[in-house]
Amino acid sequence: MTVFEGNTVAAATAAGLKQLHLTREQVELEVLAEPKKGFLGIGKQAAQVRLTAKPQPKSAVPARAASMAAKPVPSAATDAGVSAAAVTTKTATPAKTTAPKTQKKVVMPKPVITAAPVSEKPVVTAAASTVITKPADTTAPERTPEQIAARQAANEQAVRDLSAYLLEVVKQLGITADLDVDFGNRYATLNFDTVKQGLLIGKHGRTINALQDLAQVYMNHHGASHVNVVLDVDDYRERREETLERLAESTAREAIATGKQVFLDPMPSFERKLIHAELANNRHVTTFSEGRDPHRAVVVAARK
Repeated sequence: MTVFEGNTVAAATAAGLKQLHLTREQVELEVLAEPKKGFLGIGKQAAQVRLTAKPQPKSAVPARAASMAAKPVPSAATDAGVSAAAVTTKTATPAKTTAPKTQKKVVMPKPVITAAPVSEKPVVTAAASTVITKPADTTAPERTPEQIAARQAANEQAVRDLSAYLLEVVKQLGITADLDVDFGNRYATLNFDTVKQGLLIGKHGRTINALQDLAQVYMNHHGASHVNVVLDVDDYRERREETLERLAESTAREAIATGKQVFLDPMPSFERKLIHAELANNRHVTTFSEGRDPHRAVVVAARK
């Protein structure tokens, strides 16, 4: 048994079969490690498989020979007998008309052979229609407590790895910081503690928002896409939400007074949602978004 590596399990298996000069049916396959792509080149791992040659049965050749021996082979004597019988019959009764009758008897069962598929066709169609019309079970299988615990442990490990990754990124920006992590079932809030708050937040929150997008991509890449990641610095998110609420109200008043559409600065999707939610119950204005990320912006217009 030998261990082989490859970018995928299939590639590792193919390399092993080529080296061992065996086929897939002649070996036993054991996957030792699944391939990992890593993140930005970190944690990349090739697939590993172990191939063990199956013992070949010794009785395969004799059994095949025995089966060939058991197969009836027409002998020369039999062929000669048949030929002689055919010649004798032709010579004795050259004008005999029994041969066509024999051919008619062979043709008679033909309607029965043709009817067999016709009688089976409705059965096959009924079975197929039953399978097609059967309602699919769309309910997700209930997870066991062991599976839930394993998923929770994997998410916690992903958040710990994310924290170490983000600290390394901000260190490259010249920022020394600590992280306070609040982790739940479907969320993870990471609060930076640093003296360089303005540098980490950036103009209009662009730096902290970019880091948050990077953190979400990291979680998605590590199988925790259902965990929503929020990065914060000294309660910046709360202060930003209050600012956006005031901006929404002042923009609505401007749109009503001028009767024209008011375009706000481009914002990330979660900030645009705050503007839409703040003005959703305002009967005098309507809101919508225009453009494509990262230049997508909210437009506030007076209702006609």
